[in-house]
Amino acid sequence: MQHNKHGDRTRRIGEQIRRDLAPSLIAQLLNHPHASLLSITAVRVTRDLSFAKVYVTHVISDLDERQDLIRALNEHAGQFRHYLAQKLTTRKVPELTFVYDESVEYGARMDNLLHDLVKDLPPAEEDDEALAP
Repeated sequence: MQHNKHGDRTRRIGEQIRRDLAPSLIAQLLNHPHASLLSITAVRVTRDLSFAKVYVTHVISDLDERQDLIRALNEHAGQFRHYLAQKLTTRKVPELTFVYDESVEYGARMDNLLHDLVKDLPPAEEDDEALAP
């Protein structure tokens, strides 16, 4: 039971960080041309609230530009943390690390692969005829 309480608390704090670090705020503090097109998909906070990993995605498909944006986010992590210190009601404000969330792209790739597989299947009624004796 004790473990669940911690999990709920860290999840709640992670969600608040995700909301407070809106892309518009990030764009304002970062002054990066692509920052406003960011999406924060999740925030994972350690149990002791020392660290938070902020997962982001972006419409940029260029790997170098994406890495440049992640680097810029991490260079400004202190500013974001300072901002959060004014918003969060916790005694401790986690140290932020920004990482690119590969899962969204992975999901889209899997979706495309499945779509291509289904596209190559014969129509359903042909399947029914093939099964008839």
